[in-house]
Amino acid sequence: MNFYDCCTYNNEELVLDIRLNYLNKFVKKFIIVESKFTHQGKKKDKFFNIKNFKKFENKIKYFLFDKFPDNLSNWGRENFQRNFHKNTIQDLHDDDYIMISDIDEIPNMGKIRNINNFKYTVFEQLNFSLKFNSVNKTHLKWYGTRMCKKKNLKSPQWLRTLKVHKKYSVFRIDKIFSKTYYSKFKIFKDCGWHFGWLMKPNEIVQKVNSYSHTEHNIPLYNDSSYIEKCIKNQINFLDKNDILILSNDIEKLPEYVKNNQKKFSEWIVKK
Repeated sequence: MNFYDCCTYNNEELVLDIRLNYLNKFVKKFIIVESKFTHQGKKKDKFFNIKNFKKFENKIKYFLFDKFPDNLSNWGRENFQRNFHKNTIQDLHDDDYIMISDIDEIPNMGKIRNINNFKYTVFEQLNFSLKFNSVNKTHLKWYGTRMCKKKNLKSPQWLRTLKVHKKYSVFRIDKIFSKTYYSKFKIFKDCGWHFGWLMKPNEIVQKVNSYSHTEHNIPLYNDSSYIEKCIKNQINFLDKNDILILSNDIEKLPEYVKNNQKKFSEWIVKK
């Protein structure tokens, strides 16, 4: 039984560095998929560079595809890129575990137990934003990484959209026949980290112009100075009413971050 970490990539080098160093001792391979086009349909550069991760060269399987099918929506492109992993895992064993994550969702593998008892699992992750110790109080928990055995994986996007954080009554017949609901899932509580928007202002602008949420691609969120001000004042630049709180509890962070606080000092806010 092996674990395979499957992610899509679009220039999130900082969180990828953390991901590789933390998960290295747990996973057999890192499988990374990148596209030459953004989810908004724009041509982009190839960002992934194995020279920046030479330490993990033998553990990374990297795939770059040239284009999306025609007439896809922004969400259709995201789904297509995630589902490209169906091609990358074909040679794996049926009982190998496949983890489907966004690159900034890092599962805490050291806390999982009795995984053979569960067909589908989800990692409940602490929701950080902009900095390593800036916690999103309004949405403290993030249901990110999903995992199952290869033989139970209908598709990566199906697993991603599976509604696993809410239990429904047995009288909800509509849920019994729903393709996006499975009642006997396992939630690993407090089991990982979601490091949202852990980027410099210009990188945030690049993401706003790339990812599926086209409703965010407006002049205000393309203003680096505005984003820099929000970072400085611990404000969620997408929602001024959203509360971000600072924590000095560094012990809750991945070992790689805790052991390299000097390296990551600009990403840790001191109270």
